[in-house]
Amino acid sequence: MRSVMRSLAAMLVLISTVSSVPLPTCDDEVGVHCVGEDADLSPEGINACLEGLSEKSELCTTYLQMMKACKPDMAEGAVCGDAAMNGEAMPCLVQRTKPEDLSEACRATLKVDELQGLAKYWADGKRALNINEIADLNVDDKDTYNRWMKKKKGKKTDKDRERDYAVKAAKRERVESLIAVAVKEGRPSTVAEAVKIAEAEAQKAIDEDMTGTLKAFTKPQIHGLAKKAFNALKSEL
Repeated sequence: MRSVMRSLAAMLVLISTVSSVPLPTCDDEVGVHCVGEDADLSPEGINACLEGLSEKSELCTTYLQMMKACKPDMAEGAVCGDAAMNGEAMPCLVQRTKPEDLSEACRATLKVDELQGLAKYWADGKRALNINEIADLNVDDKDTYNRWMKKKKGKKTDKDRERDYAVKAAKRERVESLIAVAVKEGRPSTVAEAVKIAEAEAQKAIDEDMTGTLKAFTKPQIHGLAKKAFNALKSEL
């Protein structure tokens, strides 16, 4: 039962992402330019006609791109193989199949709705917004944001503090790993050079942290991490 519920939940997420996106099609172009008494009505002939058009709609352009990029996904035995044989390739590729189940080339051609409002600003985690971002929110998003801010400023429970600590610790460990990798790849010849690399990597991580939960490293901490990574590099060499 749980597996069924999880599958349904995943399908709802997929549908909510792509349901408002029109299916790629070249029906209008075919009707106007590629049918007639002397027209080649074979799939190859119609495709050649479409490719030869100097102007095409965005939906038609996407359709042609997907037909090329998603060819392996529509092959016999592939995720949309049966659907392609039944003339339902596009619904299968766009609406019925999770993007991660498609080939990388096919997935790159998908057009999905861009996140808007609070969903866009909180895509990487909940955070306080600046005045311009707040002004961009609709009424419902503002209400949700204000309730979140009110709760955030309220008294934290032990569970809240534990969760905050776990998040901060995980982020800090990730940055320490990034510093170690950066020093290794930078191949510094002195500890001082390793420190500069570590400082740059730490500052980059702080700049990219939109939630404000990652605190700056002190100079002794940076020096310690740089020296540790430098010694590890020397041992390898």
